[in-house]
Amino acid sequence: MSEFGIEEEFLLVDRHSLLPARSKSSLQEVEDAVSPSSGEVCAEWLPGQIEFATPVLTTADEAVESLHAFRRSLSTASRARDLFAVGLGTAPQISGAPTGVSDGSRYREFADLAPGIAADQYVNGMHVHVDIPDREAGLRALNGLRRWIPVLTALSANSPLWRGADSGFASWRSIHYRRWVVFGIPPHFHDLDDYDAQIAAALRSDVVFDEATLGWLVRLSPTHRTVEVRTCDVQLDTAATVTIALLIRALADVAMDDPETDGVPANLLNIAHWQAARFGLTGMLMDPDTHTSVPAAEVVRKAFQRARPALTRTQDIPHVHQGLRRLLNQGTGSEEQRRIAARKGVGGLLEYAAHRLTDSSQDEFEQSPGPLRRF
Repeated sequence: MSEFGIEEEFLLVDRHSLLPARSKSSLQEVEDAVSPSSGEVCAEWLPGQIEFATPVLTTADEAVESLHAFRRSLSTASRARDLFAVGLGTAPQISGAPTGVSDGSRYREFADLAPGIAADQYVNGMHVHVDIPDREAGLRALNGLRRWIPVLTALSANSPLWRGADSGFASWRSIHYRRWVVFGIPPHFHDLDDYDAQIAAALRSDVVFDEATLGWLVRLSPTHRTVEVRTCDVQLDTAATVTIALLIRALADVAMDDPETDGVPANLLNIAHWQAARFGLTGMLMDPDTHTSVPAAEVVRKAFQRARPALTRTQDIPHVHQGLRRLLNQGTGSEEQRRIAARKGVGGLLEYAAHRLTDSSQDEFEQSPGPLRRF
């Protein structure tokens, strides 16, 4: 059973303007006030964003406890300063005025490289790290996880709104990120020599500053002994976060034990990623075996069956099965956001999302799933 860790990026929104918070003093007060018993807190790319990284985790219960504790602390600190703290993959509304990046030389370096991209990077993700015993095992995990990145994108889709309107995408954050220098699902690597050679080739470009610039949706972490999955939107509640993180851990563990020998071509996976960002679980996804479009629930079931041996070892089958069933039956965060925004507008959505930060109960509307979404 591999250890794992979760990073969540949250948005702080002014309750009156409904725009991302920009007061440096208020934001610093929130950052100073949150008090996780363990883990790390830091400012993110733009003012109004804050990130929490859990400590190293072993069990689902540890993950739930750590995430709940931070979310409660963040909610309390934000409300005291007239801010909404929300787990939304994109800011529903942003100002037309330029926004400076947070303090830090690295943020400034990227802002200088791509000012038009950096200025509206109000997107918030969830990254999952899975411990690896060595780089060889890590490469097996990376190669094995590639094919599941589209369905993980669909399951975690939670960013339909942008600039006060529906983007038409379940995960607009995913599309937003495609503008950066290195992005997407990497190729299948033959071995570590192949991996290192491709990294070295990329680093010869003057627009790739270092290995951390390689924004692949799954990669070997440049700073930790982990394989890192970076495709997910931040989630409205802890329940969805933990379900998806446990599934990722299990898929990585199975890939290390039972490696793929022939990977799905990267161009097909990146088409499938766009498809997943567009439709989430409401449409079709690419079957990673047949490379044809099938109902999303079929690919969810395939991912669960692939992960089953590892989920059995960790006794996480009930937790993940229930969580996936909930996402299929009641909808992802993107579907939930659309339901609330249609009835209550952006202000009502932000109030609702602030409540959901610490409460897993959904609104009174319970979706009746069609036969293709049953799990």
